[in-house]
This record gives sequence, structure tokens and C-alpha cells, in this order.
Amino acid sequence: MTEQQLPPAVADALTAFLLEQRRIAPGLVSRAVVTGSAVAGDWHPGVSDIDVVFIVTRDPVDDLPALAELHAASQPHIDGVYLTESEIARGPDVVQTAPQVVEGVLVSALAGAQLSWITWRELESGVQGIVDGGDVIWSPVADRHPRTAQGIVSFSRDNLLDYWQRIGDGLEAEIADRPDDGPVRSETVRWVALGPIRLVATIETGDVLSKTAAAAFAAERWPEHAELLERTVRDRAGERQEFTVRDARQALALLRSCVAVAEG
Repeated sequence: MTEQQLPPAVADALTAFLLEQRRIAPGLVSRAVVTGSAVAGDWHPGVSDIDVVFIVTRDPVDDLPALAELHAASQPHIDGVYLTESEIARGPDVVQTAPQVVEGVLVSALAGAQLSWITWRELESGVQGIVDGGDVIWSPVADRHPRTAQGIVSFSRDNLLDYWQRIGDGLEAEIADRPDDGPVRSETVRWVALGPIRLVATIETGDVLSKTAAAAFAAERWPEHAELLERTVRDRAGERQEFTVRDARQALALLRSCVAVAEG
């Protein structure tokens, strides 16, 4: 995949970002690997951030204040993680914290987030950008990480049993006394309906699917939720939908089914 295969808005935003990054932190970033929806053909303006793994040549601690301002000003948000080649080789089971950017906010030593085997798997199929003079050269990555296949399945199962089970409990309590026809934010239904199914898809296929592809996977596995999944995908693509507490309860039921897969 090359720049021409990235969404034009992504390629333009990243090119400008990487050139400015090189100006304010010269020599810091040796290459930047685009991951997530921008590479998977599932990026939607106004909804999707741009996810990047920045491979650095030194500890970026002195550069973080300037980088924080750069990330905060980015539109769409350019999120990601700053790692050395050595840290990438060691893997996310060893690297516990790193400078990470979530929704435009840079945290100097953040655990979790992109420090998972999912990111390491996406590093194997991402698009690499290297600043060359006044331009950015894009090319497919050649990274391979031998522990990734086992790591993504283990991470997905653990994430369902720990994180998503707690999210489900919280949502259940939140909507317990609300009427079925009460309104619910579309972001909530999208998050609960699409997040866990991606992990089930990873457990059962050994790959990291986009949200849209995971919805198709889940609709076939759980046809009783196909209509809700179709609406969440359409909403995410910009065709706005209205969701109710009834939809949230159905998304919660789907989440519980995903957790049951991990338990089995």
C-alpha cells in the first residue's frame, strides 16, 4: 500500500504533520507506520482518528512539550505511540508504558492503549512514511514479529473478560431503569456494538479486522443482531441514525455474547 492508497485527507494531514515534526524534533523519528482504519480502508472523516506508530531514535522526553502542541493542533487527530526499535523488538508484554497520544492528548508514560499485540500485528501490515527532504516517502512495511499470532488471541480474550465485561456491567446499570424508547448517543451504541466483535473476530480468524469487516463477520455469526450492526456501520460512515435504549440493550446482549466466546 502506498500514499495513493491512503485516504487523501489522511495522506495530506500526515505529510504536513511529519514535516513539521521533523522541524521541531529533528532526527527524532526515523519512520512512522500508519495503522488502524486508515490502512484498513475503513477511515471516515469526522469519526476516525489517524493512528501512527512513531519509531524514534532516542528518548523523546525533551521533545514531548513541542510534540504535545503539534498533536493537539492536528485535525483530524493524529494519535499514536512513540517507540524505539528495541522496544518494538521486546514486545508489549515487556514494554509497560510509552509516550502515547489519545484523541490528540499526549501522555508521557501511558500504559495500555496502543501497547498491545493488536498494534504489533498492525505494524506488519501498515504503511510506512519516511521524511525525505521536503516530502514523505510511503511504502509497505516489512516488519514481522514472531509472537504476534499467539499474542493477539491472548490479548483479545483477556480484554473481553476484563475490560469489556466491566463496560457491560456499567452500561447495564446505567440503562436499567430507562424506557426502551429513550434516546442514546450514537457513539455509545457504536462503541459497544463494534468494539467487542472485533476481538471475537481476532480470536476466531487470527487477524485484526476493521470495524466494518467485523460487523459483517458478527452479522453472519449472530444474525439476530444483523440489523443493529448494519445501522451502526451506516452511522459511522456518515449516514446518521437514531438509537434508543432498546438498541443499547441489544448492543449489550451482543457484548455479553462476545464475552461468552472468550469464556468458552
